[in-house]
Amino acid sequence: MGQDSFRTNFVPRRESARWRAAAALLAAVLTLAGPVYGQSRPQPWAERFYNPQPASGDLVLPMPCGGAMVFRRIDVPHEAALADRKIVVGGTDERFAFAEGSRYDYIDGAFSDARDKGRRSYYLAKYETTELQMKALAGTCVAPTRGGLRPATGMTWFDAVQAAQLYTEWLLKNAREKLPREDALPGFLRLPTEAEWEYAARGGIAVSPSEFEEKTFPMADGMEKYVWYRSQKSSNGELQLVGALKPNPLGLHDMLGNVDEIVLDPFRLNKLARLHGQAGGFVIKGGNYQTSEADVRSAYRNELLPFDANGPRRVPTVGFRLALVAPVIPSPARYEAVKKAWAALPKAEALRSGDVAQSDPLAELQTIIKATTDADIRSRLAALQREYAKRIDEEANLRGRAARSLVRLAAFLGDKLRSDRRFLDQVQKSRDTQKEAGMNVTALDARLKVLNATLQANVRYYADTVVQIAQDFNDSTVEQQLGTLKLEFEKSGATHLEPLAKLVAAHASAYRKSSGVQPDAWFKDIIALP
Repeated sequence: MGQDSFRTNFVPRRESARWRAAAALLAAVLTLAGPVYGQSRPQPWAERFYNPQPASGDLVLPMPCGGAMVFRRIDVPHEAALADRKIVVGGTDERFAFAEGSRYDYIDGAFSDARDKGRRSYYLAKYETTELQMKALAGTCVAPTRGGLRPATGMTWFDAVQAAQLYTEWLLKNAREKLPREDALPGFLRLPTEAEWEYAARGGIAVSPSEFEEKTFPMADGMEKYVWYRSQKSSNGELQLVGALKPNPLGLHDMLGNVDEIVLDPFRLNKLARLHGQAGGFVIKGGNYQTSEADVRSAYRNELLPFDANGPRRVPTVGFRLALVAPVIPSPARYEAVKKAWAALPKAEALRSGDVAQSDPLAELQTIIKATTDADIRSRLAALQREYAKRIDEEANLRGRAARSLVRLAAFLGDKLRSDRRFLDQVQKSRDTQKEAGMNVTALDARLKVLNATLQANVRYYADTVVQIAQDFNDSTVEQQLGTLKLEFEKSGATHLEPLAKLVAAHASAYRKSSGVQPDAWFKDIIALP
């Protein structure tokens, strides 16, 4: 899908009479009155009709007609109340920069984890909503078939929002206990925001920061194993069943390709590094079975026109998947925590000095604002105060990310030191065995010399990194990032790095207290880890 085909998505298309008739029937079924379900209890669907690729961690929620929908938990590192994760969305392809140029966005989870305060999460449907699931939500109970695993297409934003409403109401009435809860309140369904969708599509914290910003999530064994796109070796220009290909790193299927997916946000153009002010139709993400291989990308972002001259506009390449979230303020306790966190924000990175104006410049600005009688000056000072508070918060986020990156680097260095030491010991053992056998070990001696020099250089590199961490960040900043790193290591399958990251923090703290570099002692600590 090149630049011209991107443009055609904004142009109303002529659907066939048959397509319009089918769309009209769907709209008639999804009435605001809601579904009417039969009195008899239908037989539960076989798992293959709602979860063709079962996996550990799947959250399965029941549906009408004996059906079900499967969700995956999407973890977001969480450090404190009002903390959120700064992520890069969009891409760098100049052809589409006017709509999807790279910019920053922010994300946080909806559900707390009582066992791990360092994470929050939301849930995203594992598969695109299917024809079978849409019929069930409409109260049309049919025998499940393999063909029912096709994504429901021709969807409008209003269809998707209503489906979320109907499903939530049914769950609250029939399976409330199965819904995740935040404080005392059960979760509810809605469309994902664009940031939630793209964070999950890119792989969240299951991929490295550099992989997150790549064109797509890692696909080591070829795109055709993960994405339905326009090619004879892929979709061949036809809609495909959900869940037939491999999932992305978070266990989500068909995030790219097959059908465009509607999200909650209205569509706005990109203006350099921010969104333009005009809001129009609705955002669709991910591309579809007609997208070319070269144009498959996580940043894919297009406008779904909600209406054309004939009424609701239904496009045969558009579907959706649902998100499961919780209210932002689900309880009085959360309300008080948010208020407290908000009050602390301006002072989070205050300058340290004896001058009140310098130690808390925002408070000083507030004092000046209250003392100013000129309404125009007061308004301008208030705007300046808000901008300054925003920049302080951004600086705190950047400092946290920088500290996390350095601790992660030092942990990787520590892991390499352990690996290098094991290899050096093996070479040394081989050299000693050959020496005892009367063999010439000159070449092995030369190799050992190089290996030892490399090892010592890396020990010094590790020590330099520890010193930089200690000089640039205090103990509390480093400790705060350990929780996020723990989650990142879990999701990337690198849990062996967590003890090393804790050791890095301990070494930095020890250096800060003693002002002494101890590379040999630090190396012994690394080797001594189990």
